[in-house]
Amino acid sequence: MLSLDDIQPFPIENESIEYKEVFNEKCKKEIAAFLNGTQTAYIYFGVNDVSRKVTHIYTDDEKHAVEEQVGRWLSSPTYYPSPVGAVHVWTGQKLFCIEVHPGEAKPYFLDGRAYVRNGSESVKASQERVTKMMVLQDLSSFDATESPMQDLKLDEIKSVFEREKINFKAKALGFLNPQGLFTNVAFLMSSQNYFSVKVAIFDGVTVDQFKDRRKFSGCLPKQIDDILTFISLNNSLSARITGQPMRDEKRSYPSVAIRESVINAIVHRSYFSKSPVQIEIFDDRLTIMSPGPLPGGMKLKAVLAGQTLPRNPQVVKVLNKLKYIEDYGTGIRRILSSYADEDKKPEFKTSEDFVKVSLPNLNYGKQLSKPAFPNVIAIDDSGTVKEVVDKQGQIVEYLKDHSYITRATVELLLEVKGTQANIYLKQLVDANILKKVGVGRATRYVLAHLILSK
Repeated sequence: MLSLDDIQPFPIENESIEYKEVFNEKCKKEIAAFLNGTQTAYIYFGVNDVSRKVTHIYTDDEKHAVEEQVGRWLSSPTYYPSPVGAVHVWTGQKLFCIEVHPGEAKPYFLDGRAYVRNGSESVKASQERVTKMMVLQDLSSFDATESPMQDLKLDEIKSVFEREKINFKAKALGFLNPQGLFTNVAFLMSSQNYFSVKVAIFDGVTVDQFKDRRKFSGCLPKQIDDILTFISLNNSLSARITGQPMRDEKRSYPSVAIRESVINAIVHRSYFSKSPVQIEIFDDRLTIMSPGPLPGGMKLKAVLAGQTLPRNPQVVKVLNKLKYIEDYGTGIRRILSSYADEDKKPEFKTSEDFVKVSLPNLNYGKQLSKPAFPNVIAIDDSGTVKEVVDKQGQIVEYLKDHSYITRATVELLLEVKGTQANIYLKQLVDANILKKVGVGRATRYVLAHLILSK
């Protein structure tokens, strides 16, 4: 670190030195570039970058004003991932400066762009450079590092553990670091998680006309549940009369392939990218695109053969505990196996920016229909028979295959607003057919009695 006692002119600007006569917005880019560097770097203020001599001595008030502004930058979404702890403003030095340590979670982005030092300049990083930084980063660095948000709401994830009758232990799950602060895996499991999944349904085989679109965010297990429910409601059925007593029925997409593809995209995506997971449903295919390349420089051929290298091991640990996944890397092989007896096969594509799977519609060109929801009968403990029909019947029919339902799921299932969904649920609770469990965001509904199809 330079001081006023050092001989002037100071050394020329380089990979670790930057001079600024005045503090301004351009300093954001210099900080971002130094974060992606390999050595501790300094931005010196009040120094002319041509003469390399001191032209202004910052007062204490000026220093503290800069310190507050830098603090606001670091604690906001301006930088991603959060560089808190890697940047220090030296207000006690006569030669005022900012010290930037190379970050442990490279690449760092400023407003969605990554910068690096090229000699004495901070320039936008090439895609190849960004990819190399991603490959070289510690694969466990994101979900194991400190969350920039510490006031986390964990009611939803706790309710999932309660549902599965598993004890919720934050420390054992990796939610807390050695200092007792929340990690990013806790953030991803919180209701404040802003990493999203966008689902779009198109009319036809092109993107010209939308039929429906949804955005899912929040606690990862809840995201997965809601996404799978929404896709299931749009997974049409084809029925073929074969001459046998039972009809030959086939879903457009194997449920195993949908589940594994969705979970893989969420679990193994790069959380160093702010891009959402994108799911698109066309008449002939369903595509799922996950941000980031394959982890650790892996090749697609190796992944298809069963080789695994989890990008987010703490996320894997939590979802494995909840039985959403098996920690054996069998997801891709399950997708392929679900199409083993079909002429159409899934396609996989990888690049520096994304991993994409395309599931062919097995019923494309055939007569399709959504499954009918039959009237159902509920029998309570006293032997009273209750017939449930129409919209309420669909809710009860859904619960025959699922352990619980939420208001949000009812909205998706019946394509109604929240107020109407609440009315249907209250009617079923009042009729002693459903039982309300939990409060607030953790509210869910379960069957109160045995349900039989009519």
